[in-house]
Amino acid sequence: MKKFQLSFLDSDKKSEVIISSDSKAFISGKEVEYNYKWLSPNVMILRIDNRNYYISVSENTEDNYTEINLDSILYKVNCKSELDLLKEKLSGNKSGDTVKNEIVSPMPGIIKKLNVHEGQLIKKGDVLLVLEAMKMENEIKSKKDSVIKKVYVEEMNSVEKNELMILLG
Repeated sequence: MKKFQLSFLDSDKKSEVIISSDSKAFISGKEVEYNYKWLSPNVMILRIDNRNYYISVSENTEDNYTEINLDSILYKVNCKSELDLLKEKLSGNKSGDTVKNEIVSPMPGIIKKLNVHEGQLIKKGDVLLVLEAMKMENEIKSKKDSVIKKVYVEEMNSVEKNELMILLG
């Protein structure tokens, strides 16, 4: 059983989703039967109670939310697992808005451009590096004013998802 909390950023709405088996889930307490098929890495058909929904998903790593396009309606969602919620509770962080000192790769790719070096002062919004993934260039930006403590990557080297690239001081 997997449990998630969805927070919709454009409203105060929250939903709890519990996946109890390969075909049954509870969405805000209501039991539903579901099935899904991925059409591409970010597009799926989701069938809930004999009704089809076309969904595309994209992550906004800069602002830490996921955009879900559900039948041409765009939702900005923050999805937290039961483990994420427990970590927040134990750390005393109720909002989950801490800015981490570790810059990790959001996806596998190649470092096309590295704009920083160790000891450099950076400002919020500065482009730290450019990561190419699936022929698209993604700017990885700083979420706070800081100092580059350690750089773990080099230009034209590949990285895996969640690989530590830069440590801020």
